[in-house]
Amino acid sequence: MSNDGGNFGSTFFSFLTGAIIGAGFALLYAPQTGEETRKQIKDAADKATDEVKENYDKISKSAQKSIDSVKVVVDKGVSQIKDLVEDVKKNIKSEIKEEVKKETAKQKKSAAKS
Repeated sequence: MSNDGGNFGSTFFSFLTGAIIGAGFALLYAPQTGEETRKQIKDAADKATDEVKENYDKISKSAQKSIDSVKVVVDKGVSQIKDLVEDVKKNIKSEIKEEVKKETAKQKKSAAKS
């Protein structure tokens, strides 16, 4: 299983911090009308939103693949354990039957000698 998106939180935080700092510098050093500034802010917010959605979708799909892989492995393991338990039960029953036969034979011999 891969670790896609394992550092998503720190990567996203770094991206967000950079975006905020960049927007601040853009506002300070690019004189323009309020309308133009609002449009730039809206465009930057829309772009950031789209990137967040895209990253969420990628991480969600990756997580689902990992979950599905784990389910397959767990199901296989459970099946193997069930088979092992059944084999152990059969062996124990067989050994008990054998011991009962031996004990019964001993008792019959003992009774015959008496």
